[in-house]
Amino acid sequence: MKSRSYEAARKAAEKRVKNRMEFYQHLIAYVMINLMLGLAFGFPFWMIFVTFGWGAGLLMHGFEVFWDDPTRRERAIAREMEKLGHAPADLEVEKPKRDRVRLVEDGELVYEDALDAEEAGEAASRRGRL
Repeated sequence: MKSRSYEAARKAAEKRVKNRMEFYQHLIAYVMINLMLGLAFGFPFWMIFVTFGWGAGLLMHGFEVFWDDPTRRERAIAREMEKLGHAPADLEVEKPKRDRVRLVEDGELVYEDALDAEEAGEAASRRGRL
């Protein structure tokens, strides 16, 4: 069984790959359409506005994909939280481990603290019936 941290890392990696692929598609569309417009109309003056306008959008898309690193963003958020007087939360907090596991009659593994709570509930219900 895969851990939650692995699943979260895989999901983040898939998102980053998807964003890169979308950027490359955007870049190819930009180059192809500008070339077709240039060849069809002979590179007129008005095409500068199309090329630079769309190019600015493409540049922003590139910054978002390649420069906007999630770890950089998390560090900036942690710095701001510290400035506001809050301790940064550790994202990789390990779940507390339970001490003992017991095998019950039906072959199921049950944590002893769960059994203790269940037995206490059964005892309380028996007292209520008597």
